[in-house]
Amino acid sequence: MKMTGLLDCNNFYVSCERVFDPSLNNRPVAVLSNNDGSCISRSNEFKALDLPKRIPHYILKDYAEKLGIVFRSSNYCLYGDMSNRVMRILSSMVPQIEQYSIDESFFHMDFADDFDYETFGTEIRRKVLRWTGIPCGIGFAKTKTLAKIANHIGKKHPSGIFVMPENYLPLLKELPLTEVWGISWRLEKQLQAYGIRNAGDLAECESFDIKKKFNVIMAQTVLELQGIPAVPFDEFNGTVKQIAFSRSFNKPTTSEKVIKESVLHYTAIAASKLRTLKEVASFIYIYAYYTAEYVGDKKLPSGHCGHVIGFPMPLSEHLSMTKYIVPAIKKIIVPGRRAMKTGVILFELSPADKIHFNLFEQPDEKNITLAETMDKLNYQYGRNTIFLAGEGIKREWTMKQDYLSRRFTTNWNEILEIE
Repeated sequence: MKMTGLLDCNNFYVSCERVFDPSLNNRPVAVLSNNDGSCISRSNEFKALDLPKRIPHYILKDYAEKLGIVFRSSNYCLYGDMSNRVMRILSSMVPQIEQYSIDESFFHMDFADDFDYETFGTEIRRKVLRWTGIPCGIGFAKTKTLAKIANHIGKKHPSGIFVMPENYLPLLKELPLTEVWGISWRLEKQLQAYGIRNAGDLAECESFDIKKKFNVIMAQTVLELQGIPAVPFDEFNGTVKQIAFSRSFNKPTTSEKVIKESVLHYTAIAASKLRTLKEVASFIYIYAYYTAEYVGDKKLPSGHCGHVIGFPMPLSEHLSMTKYIVPAIKKIIVPGRRAMKTGVILFELSPADKIHFNLFEQPDEKNITLAETMDKLNYQYGRNTIFLAGEGIKREWTMKQDYLSRRFTTNWNEILEIE
């Protein structure tokens, strides 16, 4: 019998923090967004306070001591590494996985009808918890949409596991529409206008009628709720189409120096990832995002200002990329406007060993060797041990992270110490 499973880590960012700081257990913990803006991951104890989702930190901080709330800034290095560990464990136990986000992954299974999925799910959950310290829930069903619902139900069970039964319509009748994958509160209101009030009602609809009233995606959702696979299983095959990196500034800026330093710094990070994948890029897109603001009586909208740069040959090292990027920085600067963030996207990627250069286009071997040496030093001694001066020395523009924990698993200087 073909089944789809979904592993979803519980309160993932908070769980990562608790692995290395047990004092956070049984306390209301909130992990904050970029620049410590709002709460994006909350412990169950925090949720029990019944506060609004994504409540801004500046509002909440005055009440934090009274409520016993502990804040943490987003630690992307830690979360990314812990996610990789969880997914490696899952990959070792199932034949196919499709990582959907940093903390959840679908997996496809095809066993005999009498296979004990609940026992198998319990074993996956036990191994992930024991090897990483991250709790998770697992749901099994015939389709991805139903697996999402099964996972949602499973998280409320003591076992953390739920296998969708053959007759699951009564369960769907109790499920709000917004608990169905892809249905927002706005779409819920549109469905309710047609008398569709819960997930069970939607499952009883004709997909053809829903397609006419809404779209193909909604018709696929109906089929999935009926137990008919309609969302394809996209197994990751190792091919990356682009590499992107961006961050917000700690405050909006009009400084050309800050924009230049940040773009070069993000290029270095993206290029390092490119080399890890043993690929090269033919193009880079650099951009700045500007705030909405008034100039006199005229309101200028927020938005991006970007520029595409084509390299004369596919590159993997940022030392050569920099000489093409620096002259183009002015093209993303809007005089007088305040930039909130900058970013870069490397695209049209190719395997480095499949590129054939002609006589007049040869890569700079010295720069390649230097970049690889920088990678080794930064891996051994920590990111930013060695970098280009153009990336900025002090980088006072980096985003606000007042509650940042250490990068326990990726930096030797910040490894956990036990006294």
